[in-house]
Amino acid sequence: MDEEAVPKPVGLEPVPGEAAASFVRRLALLNGLPVEEVLREAGARRPPRELDPWTQEVLLGEQAAARLAVMAWRTPEELCRALPTLAAGAAGRVRRPSVRVEPWPGQWTPLEPCAGCLARHDDLVTLVVLASGEPWQVCVRHSRWLRSSADDGPVQVPLAGVEEVVRAHRRRLRLQQRVGPYARALLADALQVAAAWWQSREMGSETLWAGREAVLGTGRQRWAVPLVVYPEAVIVAEAMAVYERQRRWGREFDNGAPGWVSKHWIAFVGERLGMPGPMEHSGYRMLRQWTLQHRITAPVVARLAQPAPPPGYRAGHLPVMDPHHGLPERGALEDASCLGWRLGRPVTALE
Repeated sequence: MDEEAVPKPVGLEPVPGEAAASFVRRLALLNGLPVEEVLREAGARRPPRELDPWTQEVLLGEQAAARLAVMAWRTPEELCRALPTLAAGAAGRVRRPSVRVEPWPGQWTPLEPCAGCLARHDDLVTLVVLASGEPWQVCVRHSRWLRSSADDGPVQVPLAGVEEVVRAHRRRLRLQQRVGPYARALLADALQVAAAWWQSREMGSETLWAGREAVLGTGRQRWAVPLVVYPEAVIVAEAMAVYERQRRWGREFDNGAPGWVSKHWIAFVGERLGMPGPMEHSGYRMLRQWTLQHRITAPVVARLAQPAPPPGYRAGHLPVMDPHHGLPERGALEDASCLGWRLGRPVTALE
């Protein structure tokens, strides 16, 4: 057979954040191969004939990832940087050519990628599916809110007219850099507080958030709550980080006397939100519940006897602190919150 008649394999650039199943399926279609042949070449013993990236993910061992990289004309490091589920499984992965096709792992969510991000790719022979560690994302480059199709509502929401959402996401990323993994718990708690305000029609629900809902055209819809309250939730999370840096060293907020922390810190949050009146009227209740969960438990005498915090204690990463134990790295943010209420359920036991 003439060597020139044999089609040469075609490499493939992964889309950042892409699911491994999506990448495998695109690689197969681009080269005119059955999916099962690509999986078999990667090391699968009994590969399925079809692959649905919306319901299935491909989990790869170290050697399998290396084989897939060769087929795609990429390095294993390139694939690990681009494919989140591959990167998440890299630590401690056994050195064998394992390939498993399984239903989507519980803490991961398949998302439709930003249309603007896909425009630069000229090899999109089929759909692309992202592997997201949360049910929603913000594309800061193209100002889009990406969300799971599991609930009602659109899977992409343009953020024209609500640029504060994009700015808030950048602030969240900076918070994560400053605080470390514990920032995820603080944002989870802040979103639960803001969602309770929204549900109870307190704080900015009838003013700021209603205006944002009008611009977005969402109306008062439950699926849109994380988007609508996001800027204020990030501000609350930043204030929670200030509180927690003090608490780590047994100090009350603003170095105040024991017992004043709730009142003065909550007033501080209201000022940062630009809502001191609504905070004093009713919004304080949700934050008070948070301070009760995050109170300093050491006796006052012991706290007064301990040395002053070291220089620079207001910088650097925070350790995961009570009441957050076994903080999940991925999944719905509400699962990382220490607060008991959930959107759509009655908010009780608040004084």
